[in-house]
Amino acid sequence: MTTISKLRWRCTWGAGILFLLDLFGVVTQQNWLKAIDQTIIHLIRHPLPHSLTHLIIAITNSGNPRPVTWVTLLLIAALAILQRYRGALFLTVNVLIWAGIGNSLIKHMVQRPRPTVDRLVTAGSFSFPSGHSITAMLLWGSVIVLLGWSLRRHRNWRWGVTLLLSCWIVIIGLSRIYVGVHYPTDVIAGWSLGFVLLTLSQWFLTRYGDGL
Repeated sequence: MTTISKLRWRCTWGAGILFLLDLFGVVTQQNWLKAIDQTIIHLIRHPLPHSLTHLIIAITNSGNPRPVTWVTLLLIAALAILQRYRGALFLTVNVLIWAGIGNSLIKHMVQRPRPTVDRLVTAGSFSFPSGHSITAMLLWGSVIVLLGWSLRRHRNWRWGVTLLLSCWIVIIGLSRIYVGVHYPTDVIAGWSLGFVLLTLSQWFLTRYGDGL
């Protein structure tokens, strides 16, 4: 049976607390949260060469609903072919339910307007939390978990994949700040909530099984 380490649970509790503090700051419009947003925006939104700007736009667009849905469906199909049905369910719950429906519900409950800055891409709906960030965490975090199970006897490969995909999760989130459609605290909330949901769904689906 796959077990979740004590360190992972501590990180999950920390992420949950961070999300709740973030949510409180947004709902009550705390000045400290505004200061955090403005400081990070100032650090990230410096003009870059056109080639890099176009690259960042391409990266942020890769997290849009259509490409994410196709990637998810292809991964689910591959898992089903390999008869890893529990893994396919794990991915379905995380991406199509938590990141899709759950994120939309929170957005419409909080109704935080998007930043009033020059935007490099268009974005509708509300700002909190960042849908791209929570989706990146749940999609690629799920892949990390699934490959981690498959590569459990190959420590170096497992850590290499984890590092690579973790960097991609961070880059997706930062790209949303650079293109001007999210506050940094939206991104932090997406990562934090995504990590909590990833841990909970992994725990639930492996509680009485032999792994994903």
